Amino acid sequence: MKKSIKYIIPTIVFAACVPQRKLDDLQKLYDNCQQSNALTKASLDSAKLSLDQCNTSNSIYKTWVAALQADSIECFTALERTQKLYAQSEQTSQKIIDNNRYENEKLAAELNAKNEALKNKEKELNEKEASLMYSQNKNRELSANLATTEADLKQREKRVKELEAILKAKDSAVNALKATIQKALLGFQNQGLTVETRNGKVYVSMEEKLMFKSGSIDVDSKGVQALLELAKALNMNNDVSILVEGHTDNVPMKSPTIKDNLDLSVLRATSIARILIVQGKVDPKRITSAGRGENYPIASNDTPEGRAKNRRTEIILTPKLDELFQILGNQ
Repeated sequence: MKKSIKYIIPTIVFAACVPQRKLDDLQKLYDNCQQSNALTKASLDSAKLSLDQCNTSNSIYKTWVAALQADSIECFTALERTQKLYAQSEQTSQKIIDNNRYENEKLAAELNAKNEALKNKEKELNEKEASLMYSQNKNRELSANLATTEADLKQREKRVKELEAILKAKDSAVNALKATIQKALLGFQNQGLTVETRNGKVYVSMEEKLMFKSGSIDVDSKGVQALLELAKALNMNNDVSILVEGHTDNVPMKSPTIKDNLDLSVLRATSIARILIVQGKVDPKRITSAGRGENYPIASNDTPEGRAKNRRTEIILTPKLDELFQILGNQ
């Protein structure tokens, strides 16, 4: 009520001084102001309420901010620790990576070396397998060759036995022939005639004094007698071949009809062969005559005794070896 009076008095005073229209405008303005004031007051009250709420919220927020700051500090500290741990981790990881890289490179080098060694071993193994296969093939070939060789050896052993038997028979024949010749010429062996065996042959050696006069090619009577006795023995052994060889010393020949010692040796061998064939009736197909002159001495030509031994005629008797040659030809 006091308030209404307070406002009414100035209005009356003001109304007495101003026109009514102005007064109405003022009254209207006043009412508007009052209304605006009421709204403003209501707004202020609402703002105060909002301010109180904001202050309350601000307190809460400050508490939250403080908590958040504390959490932030703790998080920052944790972050620093984490960053340090992360840096340490990175260093450790880098060391591990570097170590792993070194180990990997080392293992790779070892692996390459082992692979290379393995390749070499495989190559060596392949070579050994090839060598083994070659050896096996060689062994098979050798086994086959051995079997063939054993068969050949048995065949050769058989032939050797046959050959030994023939050689034994030949030796027996040679010895028997020697005995026959020695018996036939027994009366001449102290007159410059010898009978011996050499190299599977019978050698009847007759010195010049038994067969010829010096420088002559005509056989003496004693020599003819010896040759006829020899012919009898030869005719009883038809499987014996006969070689008549004439030999001389180294004294040069002095004869108008005989050229040299070689000529003399040939002519003497021919004379003896002729007596065996013509008078002794020995098959001429069995006889060969040859002269060796002074080229095969059996003693020194520096002494009369040696030269006398060199002036000789050798009748070489060889049993036929057809069967032996046939075996040798089949070897």
